[in-house]
Amino acid sequence: MTKRKRRRMKRGYVVLLWLMLAVLIFGIARVIRTAKKNPQEPTVPVMELETDTAAATESATWPPPTEPLHPASRRTDLPGESTTGRTTEYETDDTTEEDDTTEETDETESTAPLAVLQSEDGSMTCGQTHIYVRIANTKKVSLRLSGGVKASEIEWSVDDTNVADVIGSGEVIGLQAGTCHLIASYMDETLSIPVTVRELYVEDGCTFVDGILVANKSYSLPREYDPGLLPVTKKAFDRLCEDAADAGLDIYSHSDYRSYDFQIKIYNSMVSGYSKEYADTVSARPGYSEHQTGYTIDCNTPDNSFADTKEGKWLERHCAEYGFIIRYPLGKEEITGYDYESWHIRYVGREAAEEIMSQGISLEEYLDIDSYYHDDEEDEDE
Repeated sequence: MTKRKRRRMKRGYVVLLWLMLAVLIFGIARVIRTAKKNPQEPTVPVMELETDTAAATESATWPPPTEPLHPASRRTDLPGESTTGRTTEYETDDTTEEDDTTEETDETESTAPLAVLQSEDGSMTCGQTHIYVRIANTKKVSLRLSGGVKASEIEWSVDDTNVADVIGSGEVIGLQAGTCHLIASYMDETLSIPVTVRELYVEDGCTFVDGILVANKSYSLPREYDPGLLPVTKKAFDRLCEDAADAGLDIYSHSDYRSYDFQIKIYNSMVSGYSKEYADTVSARPGYSEHQTGYTIDCNTPDNSFADTKEGKWLERHCAEYGFIIRYPLGKEEITGYDYESWHIRYVGREAAEEIMSQGISLEEYLDIDSYYHDDEEDEDE
């Protein structure tokens, strides 16, 4: 290799080293500038706050979860009818509107808890979104008060004293059929709770509350009351079954109307097979059966395994759209007098059904009636 070539190579190495050094210096300078622009924030130790476990639990669970809510349908209601006494009027419109349907993909979707009424500042909260009371009956209303508010500081009033009045601390008494509002006041805050006062009357031996025929352990039907399955019930149920079939479900009638005499056989067989005490929790005595009203249907399988089927879940969510309620809901056994029956539906008209199902209450609570065999009480007194 000639000396000239060696000199050229040496100069090339020197130039390359200078270039590498320049790149290194430029990189270091850029890192320094970036660090100056974005200084790292100092680490602050996190302070753990003590929490009141009991208060947190209470807040999370009040109000308690309730029965699933039922969406309103755009269908109009079916005409109502009664074969004895006063006719029950429901909306009458047989026209049908096409609904925007959405395919249900989750049969076990969770539902929101029942809403509560609350004053603007949260000082007063009421878990009863509607008060139902019969004429001459009273209904106690309970408020949940925020810290520092005393029950004695709450002032009560009614906006229509012809319909109802308030006695004591939040106890409503029904005066005549109608609607009004119970008002709780604390300083400048108010809480208004709707009140419906109902009328109970008897015609031809049948008991009605605001036009709804009643049959439970407290109110019986005459032996001769024999309407069969009422057309309004059949028409509503047929439409329910058709819509369920469109959703790929199979809902059908296991049994519907039962006469007084047929109920004798059913009840006696339960007593002889088990005991009178057990029979009274699952079967009605003759004359006290919902099935004798002509408004009742047992769906599919008369067993609470039905509640876990797709049909059972769909029925609970949608029955109110057709005017039906789950007559003996879960958690209401002490009120209705019967065990939970997921398959047992009762026609009451769509408006009433949607109120009952959306509020998670029983028919007894909606009509302000009790349900127990009064002759048993008389036997105990003797």
